[in-house]
Amino acid sequence: MDDVFNIEDCICRAFVLSLGVGLPSPNTIKDMINWINQEAEREKVALSNDYVYRCIPKYITFLFNKS
Repeated sequence: MDDVFNIEDCICRAFVLSLGVGLPSPNTIKDMINWINQEAEREKVALSNDYVYRCIPKYITFLFNKS
């Protein structure tokens, strides 16, 4: 059986364990997952813990620039 990368689990670990903060709202996590998947597809890279961790600041910048 192929292991499927669990991006939601990775995001949860990044926020709770690495950053020491609570999770964003479920809608925000869903949007972040979609954005990370799009970026990975655009950059033609495989999802990994490192990639997701590197995307978090990029996503925050994306949100800031969008506002």
